[in-house]
Amino acid sequence: MLSAFISSLRTVDLSRKILFTLGIVILYRVGASIPSPGVNYPNVQQCIAEVSGGESG
Repeated sequence: MLSAFISSLRTVDLSRKILFTLGIVILYRVGASIPSPGVNYPNVQQCIAEVSGGESG
């Protein structure tokens, strides 16, 4: 399996697509960890709990 991955990197077009996809995934992961200004996280968690049924009522 590792040899198939290495041989796929030798193809220029496929290696660009793989690197682009990995870059997008890394960018998404970094962006998900940055807090958004002006968002009240306890209220967001409360809304999620109400929608998912985490709170009886």
